[in-house]
Amino acid sequence: MIATAMSNGAKADAKPAAEHDIKITGRDVRVFYGDKEALHGVDVDLRDREVTSLIGPSGCGKSTYLRCLNRMNDTIAGCRVTGSLMLDGKDIYDKSIDVVQLRARVGMVFQKPNPFPKSIYENVAYGPRIHGIASSKADFDAIVENSLRKAGLWNEAKDRLDQPGTGLSGGQQQRLCIARAIAVSPEVILMDEPCSALDPIATATIEELIDELRENFAIVIVTHSMQQAARVSQKTAFFHLGNLVEFGETRQIFTNPVDTRTQAYITGRIG
Repeated sequence: MIATAMSNGAKADAKPAAEHDIKITGRDVRVFYGDKEALHGVDVDLRDREVTSLIGPSGCGKSTYLRCLNRMNDTIAGCRVTGSLMLDGKDIYDKSIDVVQLRARVGMVFQKPNPFPKSIYENVAYGPRIHGIASSKADFDAIVENSLRKAGLWNEAKDRLDQPGTGLSGGQQQRLCIARAIAVSPEVILMDEPCSALDPIATATIEELIDELRENFAIVIVTHSMQQAARVSQKTAFFHLGNLVEFGETRQIFTNPVDTRTQAYITGRIG
């Protein structure tokens, strides 16, 4: 099944990966909850304009690692992150870093669509407003339209911008959340199982959108679906028991993995 997904799925990168800039560099990243070490010395380079999938069994550390990339773990009492995480060469855990600005640069889309209890328009305009990105009505209008177009939602929403975002379907709500994330012009988009609450048709729409968005963003997606990872990503990282077991080209990971644990996971022997 994975081989079929690969043959029909993630498009080969038109530009050699070596030519892509490394956006985020992680070295010896460890996460502790109290005295318990949950993530053990992860080394990963995330490149611009690529989709990287994080796969592995539940509780393996993939979402924990994802939350390190925009310091969402800061919100968890007793959580401590060590090691080095560099965004464009700057340590994101440096004391001088403005976390609000970091999360504008590294946006996040969550597992369950979570539009604000506001209009569709205000959901998208909210970020640019609080970050001072726009001031005039014309500027906000342009940002809202551009973001909704990039999220593939403009044609469905343009005649109902003043209606609540919560009135959209599940798939539309998730695209609204993606529009909200990209409205502040991030450089990286993190997606934590963005399709797990969606039906197959909505999932296919989101996957097509991810492929389009990677032309402008570095994207990191956590997914339990190996087929989805094969379809949308250029790189894949396999986590198991808090360890990064294997990281490489998606096609290689799924067709010729180096580690026996990776082979066991993709063939269903562990999970």
